Amino acid sequence: MRRAVLIAALLLLLSAPCAARGELGEQLGLGALERAGRSYGAEVELTDALRPEDGLRALAARARAALPSIRKEAVKTALTLASIVLLCSLAEGMNGAGEAGGFPAPRVAGAIALTAVSAGAIHGMIGLGRETIGQMHSFSQALLPAMAACMAAGGGVTGAAARQMATAAFAELLMGVIDRVLVPLIYVHLACCCAYAAVGNRGLKQVAGLIRSAVHTALTTLLIAFTAYLTVSGAIAGTADAAAVKATRTAIAGAVPVVGRILSDAAETLLVSAGILKNAAGLFGMITVLILCLVPFLRLGAKYLIYKACAALCATVADERLAGLIEGIGKAFGMILGMTGACAVLLLIAIVSAMLGGTG
Repeated sequence: MRRAVLIAALLLLLSAPCAARGELGEQLGLGALERAGRSYGAEVELTDALRPEDGLRALAARARAALPSIRKEAVKTALTLASIVLLCSLAEGMNGAGEAGGFPAPRVAGAIALTAVSAGAIHGMIGLGRETIGQMHSFSQALLPAMAACMAAGGGVTGAAARQMATAAFAELLMGVIDRVLVPLIYVHLACCCAYAAVGNRGLKQVAGLIRSAVHTALTTLLIAFTAYLTVSGAIAGTADAAAVKATRTAIAGAVPVVGRILSDAAETLLVSAGILKNAAGLFGMITVLILCLVPFLRLGAKYLIYKACAALCATVADERLAGLIEGIGKAFGMILGMTGACAVLLLIAIVSAMLGGTG
């Protein structure tokens, strides 16, 4: 057993020259990671990723480029909603639809118009959320193996495997739940809000609230389970990796005559270099994930805030159910934002966990 450990350590030293950290990074897949980041707009060099100001500048530039179109879209949405509500309020006041026995035609027409106008926006935002989630998933296929390779080169073989498998499994599970369960629930939520605004059945309002709670609970449960698994498996794997690295260093130092101590120090240098590359890859991955999410988050957040503000203003001049419908549609944008954010948080947790993982 001692001889096998020694041979494995020597092979590791021979396969990754310690004198050239750039060559080591290329062998660990960091070149592919950098190319993947650039394809998604991360213009930060991987070798400079340890400087957070570069990432902040990239995020600020992306935000400045996106803000004019987001502002224009927000103004257009606000004017459209206000026009529909004001017209419905005027029609309701003119024909006395609010009187006993009268059919609330203006309110029904307003509910249908608001839903029709917003349905296209919701569908587009769902498509944007799915696209962003897909981009994060594609980027993770370059990021996670590179992080795992850096961890393994740093002595965290067991921990690297556990984290990569857990992240991939939970990411697939989360995306499956979003596509098959949560996205259809958003459309059901929208239908319930529209129906409640038209007919006033309070049961429909309660169903919409239940759907929002279900979406929030599902996303929160998956993230808590993922975090708990990483914590438990990381602690167990980290202990095993630390013992293996210590045994390997001791075997090299004591078993090889004359140069054993030199080889042991060289192995430690390799571990330090791998740890530096792991941190650089982690920061680069965090910057790229934030860049991927920035514009979708700004657009979804702007939609959510506009609908919330319009609901508050329209409640002063229109039927409260129409204002409630606008608020309910805004909450649908909030749910889409939560789904996209959950996928981003999952990746960020995995990155931070890998960066903090070590063998001691």
